[in-house]
Amino acid sequence: MISQLAYTDPLVHCDHMMPQITWDEVRTRRLQRHGLLAASSDLVAVARAASGIHAQVQASAELQLAVRVVGLSRQDVRDALWEHRRLVKAWTLRGTLHLHPADELPLWFGARPGGTGADQYEDLEPAEIAAIYAAIHDALDGRCLLREELVEEVVRRVGPKPRERLSSGWAFFLDDVCQGPPQGNKVTFARPDQWLEGWREVDRTEALGEACRRYLRTYGPARPDDFRVWLGGRSFDRVEARKVFASLELEEVDVAGHRSFVLAGDTAFPDHEPSVKLLPEYDVYVMGFREREHLVPPEARARLLDHARGKYEGPAAVRWLLVDGIAGGMWERKKRTRKVELTVEPFRKLTRAQRALVDAEAERIGAFLGLEPELTVTGG
Repeated sequence: MISQLAYTDPLVHCDHMMPQITWDEVRTRRLQRHGLLAASSDLVAVARAASGIHAQVQASAELQLAVRVVGLSRQDVRDALWEHRRLVKAWTLRGTLHLHPADELPLWFGARPGGTGADQYEDLEPAEIAAIYAAIHDALDGRCLLREELVEEVVRRVGPKPRERLSSGWAFFLDDVCQGPPQGNKVTFARPDQWLEGWREVDRTEALGEACRRYLRTYGPARPDDFRVWLGGRSFDRVEARKVFASLELEEVDVAGHRSFVLAGDTAFPDHEPSVKLLPEYDVYVMGFREREHLVPPEARARLLDHARGKYEGPAAVRWLLVDGIAGGMWERKKRTRKVELTVEPFRKLTRAQRALVDAEAERIGAFLGLEPELTVTGG
């Protein structure tokens, strides 16, 4: 064990005998803790365990929950967001939209590294930036507003200078707001201290420590830089990320020569369990899997370079056929009036058992969307 006093550098060699772990064990553990081996009945618990569901693309966020929650419908997700407010949609990890349990948004707001971008505007003085934030806060008092409505309210309060910034960029809308109920295909903004019950501020040091513990439990074993990229990307300082690791009780493990860390006492790795999943684009299992060579094998990497989004955005932008936690193929979906067409392209021929699991996945997606699934498996 690495104590809080002795643990000064997460990559300093320690004298204790490290547990020897295989990548198969790591993948199985991550699948299990992501709810990808046994479906849950609680979508909020799933979002909590994953430390948020990536939601830049709402359809992807909904399908991420559907693959982890048994019997879920699209309306269940939307009711949790807009009717019951059990989930909340806001800009958190890496400054991107995520779905979080409503009672955890203060934690993830507190853990965000630095600002989310408003301080990049050199043409605005600090006092002007502060006035804009104050105007946003005031304009949203007791109501949700469309972006266009919010811009007009802010301009009315502070003058026309920031109009173009507010209309074309998102930075001023990332720090202190969450999303309210959409109006058609347009988002609305709300004040989280009013939209959610029991709002509180969370100390930054406390929030970072808890965020790191959550990350290690679900995405570990991991290194400080893995956590840094997952939480804040370039805006999160490497030295600060290492200090967060140094503040925790950790144990070092050896994953086939790759030294990394788990929470102290959290060294159990489950036995291998066969699985096949159709993951949507931007699934958090893929986005948090930093050791990409152990997720995306050579045949998948070659196909990635030909993928319209994957060649620019990397593995996270692809809809993967996940076989035992590894990218084993790609799939696409097309919605029709009463059906959804699903085309699955395995990189290798599927076994009979794997093909049966693909069939079950297609049925699950169809049930979630309320459409009849029409499945085509090439070479499967």
